[in-house]
Amino acid sequence: MAGALLRLTAAAALLTTSCCFVAPRKTTQKVTATRAIFDDDDGSIWDTLFRYGPLPTGIRVFRPEVYEEKVNELMETTGRTRLEAQRATDFYFNDPNGFGVQEIREIELGEKVDYSKKSGVQNRPIFSAFWASWCFYFFFIFLPARVGELGGVNPTGFDFGGPGPGGIY
Repeated sequence: MAGALLRLTAAAALLTTSCCFVAPRKTTQKVTATRAIFDDDDGSIWDTLFRYGPLPTGIRVFRPEVYEEKVNELMETTGRTRLEAQRATDFYFNDPNGFGVQEIREIELGEKVDYSKKSGVQNRPIFSAFWASWCFYFFFIFLPARVGELGGVNPTGFDFGGPGPGGIY
């Protein structure tokens, strides 16, 4: 009985390990390149947030038909690539008046504005993280603690000295 069990275990072990030595099959799937947040050719929503802020990001997320309509309009009228049109649209939703001025300057003076240049967080990510943490500490930890030490907030600007709430007659 023990010999049969030993042979059965050995056969099972040989069958399971033999499939590990089979040559791998060739796949026909394409390997897609991964992109990081700070890449120059990144057109993701995160890129919009880090380059131009929350306003164009909100429009891109909550009103995608308006965003796509503007991107397609810029691609057709100005001959921009998809990425250039996305970044110009992000700038447009962030500052419409500035975008109009830049477009007029491009037409009249021939000045080409590069909407793809890195700005803010993308230029200085370490400084931006440091600045954000310092601002969080100052406004949410230090300032409330110091105001509490000094006795809290007691506004007296609306006390006019009369009867009733706030001293108003």
